[in-house]
Amino acid sequence: MRYLDASIPLCVLTEEPKSKLSACLEIMDEVEGGRRVVTNVLTIAEIAHILIQREKKALDDVRRKILALMDCRGLNVVDVDASICGDVIELVARYKIDFVDAYNYLTMKKLDIKEIYSLDKHYSVFPDIKRIEFFE
Repeated sequence: MRYLDASIPLCVLTEEPKSKLSACLEIMDEVEGGRRVVTNVLTIAEIAHILIQREKKALDDVRRKILALMDCRGLNVVDVDASICGDVIELVARYKIDFVDAYNYLTMKKLDIKEIYSLDKHYSVFPDIKRIEFFE
């Protein structure tokens, strides 16, 4: 099983970056078809926030898109665990990455997931996980 970072569905929903769209569409088609991936509630919140704040999408449009994402047959959305927030902040300070990405990493560790679908190269700071790199 792999982890799904916000960058993949965001690429599909915003069609940016264009150079990665085909690969991201393929991943999301597979997830919709039942390929098992894990993400967490913070990732869903991050997607909604970016669509509303940065992309200036209408709330009703964002609602439809988030509900469609949540309905993907292969998507398993896990709850957050407040007990790891201290460790998350330590990773944020050490690696200069954002909170959600650090949280994603610790969620992967907790669930023994070794691979992540992400366009974000900064996941490479963690040698014990592999970012799927067919995007290059």
